[in-house]
Amino acid sequence: MIKVKRLLILVLFIIPLLLSAGCVDKKKVDEMEKAQKDILAKLDSIEKNQKEMMTLFKGRGKRPQLDYNKVYKLPLASSKIRGNPNAPVTIVEFSDFQCPYCSRLQPTLKQVLEAYPNEAKLVYKDFPLSFHKQAKNAAKAAHAAGEQGKYWEMHDLVFEKYNKLTEIMFKEFAEKLGLDMGKFMADFEGNKYDKQIQQDINLGRSVGVSGTPTLFMNGKRMKNRSFNDFKTAIDGYLKKK
Repeated sequence: MIKVKRLLILVLFIIPLLLSAGCVDKKKVDEMEKAQKDILAKLDSIEKNQKEMMTLFKGRGKRPQLDYNKVYKLPLASSKIRGNPNAPVTIVEFSDFQCPYCSRLQPTLKQVLEAYPNEAKLVYKDFPLSFHKQAKNAAKAAHAAGEQGKYWEMHDLVFEKYNKLTEIMFKEFAEKLGLDMGKFMADFEGNKYDKQIQQDINLGRSVGVSGTPTLFMNGKRMKNRSFNDFKTAIDGYLKKK
């Protein structure tokens, strides 16, 4: 970057000198000098950003090794549960309503719960990512619907439209579910669920969650998430009982 900058500076200063040797309009020379300064300012900005990025990457170092045998404590708290609440196998999902991978995972999770209706339950933990602008609103909409017994129905509607979400759509989903709109909007528009969502985020970070979806089964982080992966793990737990 520095070599390129030096070369450009040399070229930018030589051109006006060459032009000034002939009959050149002074106005054009002034315009070129101004253009020089603009280009150099942009180069300085690019160079600064490049240095900041290099410093950032150097500071990160190697990512910590994930331990798939460690059993983490994951309190259910007030998280929503899908399936048999007393099931011996607990699947905890840290998820983001605008995450395409989370959306694609939903049919598999439903398949797992259908295959193990008494043996497995799903616990949903909110982990909205900052670059998904409607992810937190989606989480709030699901909780607001949950106040009226429609958490999972809202959950499913949101994931179906994960890549098209706008704030007005949550109201449309609520109307579709036949919710009391006055109560829904009052719950949704306030900060009623901010603390709970942040608690989920903090819990996730404390156990190494950095992206979505991240899943744990009976406290152990899952490496793979196909139906067969779930089946193998669940059958393994049930045999140990």
